[in-house]
Amino acid sequence: MHWMDIGFLETFLEVLTLIEENSRRLKIAPIEREDGLILASLSYYIASLGGSVFIDAGAGIGYSTAWMLYGISGLPIRKKIFLYAIEKDPHRYVNLEENIEKLKNLLPQDSHLIEVNALNIDALDFLRAEDHPIDMIFVDIAKKQYIEVLKILPMKLSKIGLGVFHNALKPGLDEETREFLERHKEELLYHIVSTRLGLLMVKRTV
Repeated sequence: MHWMDIGFLETFLEVLTLIEENSRRLKIAPIEREDGLILASLSYYIASLGGSVFIDAGAGIGYSTAWMLYGISGLPIRKKIFLYAIEKDPHRYVNLEENIEKLKNLLPQDSHLIEVNALNIDALDFLRAEDHPIDMIFVDIAKKQYIEVLKILPMKLSKIGLGVFHNALKPGLDEETREFLERHKEELLYHIVSTRLGLLMVKRTV
């Protein structure tokens, strides 16, 4: 059975909808579905290029993690892939752990090379300590901390690495973050995808 099988896709969407509803019940604003579809597509693409380290920074209870996992699992896996779902809020983390287990149980048997880990830690602390190059990271933490992640990424992203930041248009990036991106064009290329809330994408220049 594979992610693309209709029956399997329906099961995934049922779990996804439950996580989405629980997020709202807990007053956690989940990403919108159009953002989720883009996130899944980008995850699929980076995995197809050989990406092996994926991070969901500010995972909440796992809604964005589910979309990333959906994308990663859409192609044959030939080497170990690590997906880290990071959430520092202990109450959200309890739900995140439960949802990660549900998602793991959905994975086809041939996806045993995908390792999904929920971590109750500050995303910035994790990024500063991470030794392996990052192939893709989705960032949905406090917006004032976006600039701190951007300062780290030139040293952490792999050659194919991609950073994706939520809410780039609504509520939008603060002035300090916008000025940082303009000043560091020699290190980071950036582009904003104009979904309703906006996704900022960044890559290393070399």
